[in-house]
Amino acid sequence: MSTAETAEIGVLFCDVAGSTRLYREVGDAVALRVVDACLDLAAGVVRAGGGRVVKTIGDEFMAVFDDVCATYDAAITIQRRFEEAAPGMEHVAAQRLLLRIGFHFGPAVRTADDYFGTTVNMAARMTSVAKGGQIITTGALTDVLPPARRAATRALVGVHVKDACEDLGVVEVLWHLSTHQTTVFSLPAGPQAVAVPELRLSHRGQRWVFGEGHQSVSLGRDASNDILVQNEHASRRHATIERRGDKWVLVDHSTNGTFVTRFGAEEYCIRREELVLRDVGTLGMGQSVGQDRGNGLDYALTLDAEGRSAG
Repeated sequence: MSTAETAEIGVLFCDVAGSTRLYREVGDAVALRVVDACLDLAAGVVRAGGGRVVKTIGDEFMAVFDDVCATYDAAITIQRRFEEAAPGMEHVAAQRLLLRIGFHFGPAVRTADDYFGTTVNMAARMTSVAKGGQIITTGALTDVLPPARRAATRALVGVHVKDACEDLGVVEVLWHLSTHQTTVFSLPAGPQAVAVPELRLSHRGQRWVFGEGHQSVSLGRDASNDILVQNEHASRRHATIERRGDKWVLVDHSTNGTFVTRFGAEEYCIRREELVLRDVGTLGMGQSVGQDRGNGLDYALTLDAEGRSAG
């Protein structure tokens, strides 16, 4: 019989979102090979970061780390490496496969080859909350992170964890903001150091371009907004897009939420929350764009080859 002991560990689950559709469309043998390639890439990051893969179950694995920051950093690195590699991986880009990651840190019971307990269960719950391309953890964990890492997180308002034995907030790690956690939040060396992309929006045949001279753009059904959204599902003051440094941040104020689809990714909804916009995508004001494409508002963030605003 195995001897059990308790240890403080970080537990991380990594799941391949979209694998069910993949098995249906390309067959079991090919899908298994593709999923294994995705998990192998992520597992390599875990090992390089000092973690250990405990077990793999279908399209998901569980890993553990001895340090809370190592757990956080591995989650970010997995998503970034996967984003870089995905275009060249078999079927991954075409099937829009993404990784979902959840993690937590705390005491767990260790046997010879596995871990059990509340920390493991909570990490698994965080993974179930995550959508493709997201990293989700608990508010309790972010409270103990160093300031630079904690700054790249945002609380998910209105998201609840089922059957949790305590009231833990749910937090998203904004991994696109975290190229190097120790330096990314430093102030630029001079006024020319930060390149501000232009925000280009289009809706029902109209186009708008916003650059450094604009601090925010308002969207909604009320005529006083910068962009009038003629959609019965939208709120009068539905959302604003604010410029913060070199980022454009979507802030939802609405009743029905804003549905965000980044190019090549799955749609998800934010409600009374904030989201850093990246690259190219579509926003649905109060309704999924899949239900009414004509009400979609397309966005693009553009810089020229030298890092200057295009246009």
